[in-house]
Amino acid sequence: MNCDVCGAEINGPPYRRIIEGGKMTVCGRCASFGSAEWSPNLPRGRPRGRPAPRRPRSEVEAVETLGMVDDYGVKIRKARQRMRMTVEDFARKINEKESVIKKLEKEELNPDRKLIQKLTSALKIELLEVGEAPAVASVARRASTGRTLGDIWKQSQEKTKEEEEERG
Repeated sequence: MNCDVCGAEINGPPYRRIIEGGKMTVCGRCASFGSAEWSPNLPRGRPRGRPAPRRPRSEVEAVETLGMVDDYGVKIRKARQRMRMTVEDFARKINEKESVIKKLEKEELNPDRKLIQKLTSALKIELLEVGEAPAVASVARRASTGRTLGDIWKQSQEKTKEEEEERG
């Protein structure tokens, strides 16, 4: 093992010192340059205890979920107008951009949980409704049955072959 400061072979016990903010392993001669002793990070063992039981993903049942109410843009606009606030004033009040408020009122933007909370507390309206999520048969199945990149590639290869045959 070599000293991180002078590069000499360390004879005897190595010293772990913090020198100018860096953790270094040094020899006895260079140990005086360092300020404090440090210990290497030892890998932690797995915490003892029983792991929480997990349900397989394929057996997910129908669960009640929270979803946005229909026509949330109209609700937001009417509540804002009821409070006699302009878009600019309301945006300033909830600390959001005017464009965000305008897009919400046109329903061009789906708000995240944080923004929903800001809107419900400022306007005193409910934007979330309880709905039932459909049962999921299996998560492992393909998300889309549409064309894949491989299908498109094969189609382009066939097309180039046909063009070559027509020319030749």
